[in-house]
Amino acid sequence: MLRLSSLLAVAFACVLISGSVSGEVINFQPCEDSVDTCTIQQVRVTPCPEALQNKACNIRRRRTSEMSFDFTPHFDADTLEASLGWAKSETVELPLITMDREGCKYTNCPVRSGVTQTYTTAVPIEAKFPLSPYTIRWALKDPVSGKRCCFTHDIKVVR
Repeated sequence: MLRLSSLLAVAFACVLISGSVSGEVINFQPCEDSVDTCTIQQVRVTPCPEALQNKACNIRRRRTSEMSFDFTPHFDADTLEASLGWAKSETVELPLITMDREGCKYTNCPVRSGVTQTYTTAVPIEAKFPLSPYTIRWALKDPVSGKRCCFTHDIKVVR
């Protein structure tokens, strides 16, 4: 009995440790058109110590940031197209053209309605990115139906 409780304690500690190194939970806003087609449970960015004060993440140029989010699509899709861009307005977006658009490389496919899963990717922040605050828009879209999981969050590109 003691051995089983020790194993459970070790397993619980491993879960806590792995959760703490997977990124800081940040504030985000779902895109208006995806509220009914997808639920975003949580968004994490590494590194982002600013999240503890509910501030925009300071993303450093010439470094890579890891971003992950948990989502539950309310649609079925065999593949997903990923996109990331600067949301200048609700209708204008400047895409990050170096991003790998094959969403299934970073989450399990096919996706099924009602099944929660995680998307995780590394995003290199190039030296040419201007130092400035940005609202960025992430999306995973079914190329057949056009339904998507989408949200925005704020960052600040810094030296």
